[in-house]
Amino acid sequence: MKKILLFISAIAILAACNSAPDTELHSTENLKSSAVYGDSVLNDNYIEVVAVTTAMKGENKRDMKVRGTVAEVCQEKGCWMTMKMANGEDMRITFKDYKFFVAKDLAGKEVIIDGYAYVDTTSVEQLQHYAKDGGKSEAEIAAIVSPKAEISFEAKGVAVVN
Repeated sequence: MKKILLFISAIAILAACNSAPDTELHSTENLKSSAVYGDSVLNDNYIEVVAVTTAMKGENKRDMKVRGTVAEVCQEKGCWMTMKMANGEDMRITFKDYKFFVAKDLAGKEVIIDGYAYVDTTSVEQLQHYAKDGGKSEAEIAAIVSPKAEISFEAKGVAVVN
């Protein structure tokens, strides 16, 4: 009988360990050596970056939180970053009212972004500007000759997660 109670207690403890942790990511203390840029971000009700295209079906703009890995960051001042979506396209993330920037070494790190996704057509000039900020070669920049319709994102907050 004692062995059965011990076994049930062990299972209960393991189940408790699997419960969701506190979901509020208000400051760097809650993020355990990670960073928050802009407004605080709650770690709840987010979708994975690979689901953004599906979530946007039939909509031009939608509030959402997205979790994913940063692919590229503006190397001039951290004023934008990108994430790869399921279709292999980049989703460009800019920051609300240009009020904050992210660390230039954020590529490869997982983040949760809070804001809204929207469908946008980016001009050739802007695409070339982004390519220059991203450290692309002159040949790569010159190869950009047409505007691009894409899903973009304006973040009011970015939380780096471990």
